[in-house]
Amino acid sequence: MLFYNVQKQQGLWAMRKKLPRHLSYDYQLKLEEVPTKHADRMPLKVVMPGIILGFLMVVLGLFELMNGMYDPEGWNYALDADTREPLFSHTAVDGAFIVLGLGVIISSIVSHIRYKKIFFNGKTFSVDLRGVFGENELFREFLRNYEGVRLRLEFFQFGILNKNKYIIELEHRDPQKSIPLYISTDGTGIYQIWYYYAKRLNMPTLMDTDEGTVVKEVSELDKSLREYLFAKGMISIYDDMPNPPKNMACIRKPDRTVIKPRRVFWDVFNLLGAFWLTFYLLILTAAAFNYARIERLVGSPYKTALIFGIAVVIAVLLLGMMFKKDKIVLKGNKLILVHKFLFLSRKEYADLSRIKDIQVAYNPATDRYYLSIITDDNMLAFGKSIPIQDLQWTRDFIIYSMTR
Repeated sequence: MLFYNVQKQQGLWAMRKKLPRHLSYDYQLKLEEVPTKHADRMPLKVVMPGIILGFLMVVLGLFELMNGMYDPEGWNYALDADTREPLFSHTAVDGAFIVLGLGVIISSIVSHIRYKKIFFNGKTFSVDLRGVFGENELFREFLRNYEGVRLRLEFFQFGILNKNKYIIELEHRDPQKSIPLYISTDGTGIYQIWYYYAKRLNMPTLMDTDEGTVVKEVSELDKSLREYLFAKGMISIYDDMPNPPKNMACIRKPDRTVIKPRRVFWDVFNLLGAFWLTFYLLILTAAAFNYARIERLVGSPYKTALIFGIAVVIAVLLLGMMFKKDKIVLKGNKLILVHKFLFLSRKEYADLSRIKDIQVAYNPATDRYYLSIITDDNMLAFGKSIPIQDLQWTRDFIIYSMTR
């Protein structure tokens, strides 16, 4: 249930609508002084490590392809001592390294070539777009033609890991004309930053949710969610709480309540990570199949065991990340979001009295929903792959708990 203005759209509401794609992970359009400008593009500090890694993969693949580390006499001896053939031919593995390396290099260069140069004079935005091919495109748009300042969280694949990208943007009916205002992988103080841009531009805030676009005027942003509910007399809505859905476990203890999914849900990023993990495990399996030969090449059983030990530990850690679980702990006036994998865990905290909003928000990158918990200090994301009805119940239960 939403407590603010909600803009509905026809059809399956464009939760399926096209949202703008921005290029940077670290971007801020400063508005303290206008005119102002900034470029939205992938920085060299992110691009160069990718180019170097890809170059090393290509060099290693070519070096191995030309038998750079192969001693014919040593291998003949190994074949006499151990007649098993390798699980994969070194030519296939070397070719895979070359192709992957070239792919990393090309994608890294392309990500830096593309950019948006944004200029704002206080009334009008001018945007210069450059793609990989073709001429630059330029458009101008008045500030009054924009609808509001939207906050959204986008999940993206960073190697085998999933990361959060916090995006604040000025929304236009044409997604291509939406203006990035702030992009970061750090959600610290995101509500205050969102509020800053809305106040500075005198625009309402927007958030895409399961029920439509939530619109809040600047005057409403200072109140916490609890204060807003009391002011509107809406506490009675949460007098009764339904039983948890079948996919969610609600464990009540004397000093705390724990909410967690009963099983692991996967999305497209998990599948992509599983692909790279499978590729890594295949290489590790091939190496283990030829352990005796590798030991002869390394020249020391202790070094060989150490290398394999490190490789196995990395595989276990990556496998654990694939099955990472999240849970919410309500303890007193605190909400604790716990991200757990294997024997490790990371915790994020929120004061229930300082929660500004709780919404089931939409992520266009995965076409899935997640629970967005917004406080003065940060933005917590729970259940990135959990079904929408389970997220809605979790949202209502948290609001029920914070108003008791």
